[in-house]
Amino acid sequence: MLDALKGSWADRLLLLIALISILASWFVIQANIAAGPPMAEIYHGDTLLASYPLPKQGEPAITLQVEGDLGLSDIVIDEHGARIASAPCSSQRCVLSGSHSHAGDIIACVPNKILITLRGSAESSFDAIVE
Repeated sequence: MLDALKGSWADRLLLLIALISILASWFVIQANIAAGPPMAEIYHGDTLLASYPLPKQGEPAITLQVEGDLGLSDIVIDEHGARIASAPCSSQRCVLSGSHSHAGDIIACVPNKILITLRGSAESSFDAIVE
C-alpha cells in the first residue's frame, strides 16, 4: 500500500497544482452562476429558447408554453420562482418538484427535453436559520 503512495517531488507538485486548479475553477463557476439579476433560462435540448427575469413581489407572473419532444409544457415564472405547471411526460416528476428560486437550481423534464436553469443573485442563500 505504501509503495503506491511513493512519487517524486514533481508528482507531488503536479498533484498540488491540479487540486488548486480544481478549487479555483469551482469558485469561478459559483461566482458566474450567482452574478447578475435572477434569471430563468429555458432550454429545449441544447437550444436556449428564452431568458426571463424572476418577478419581484407584486409583479405579474410570466406564463408560457414550450414545445418539447412529447408536446407542450406549461411554465410559470412568478415571485416564488420558476416551475413546470404541466408536462406531457408520464412520470410528472418535473411538475411535482414545485417552484425553484435559488441560483443554480435546475428543473428538468427529461422525456420532453425541457430544462429550466436559474442564474443570478438570490436574496438569501440559506435554506433555514436556526437559533
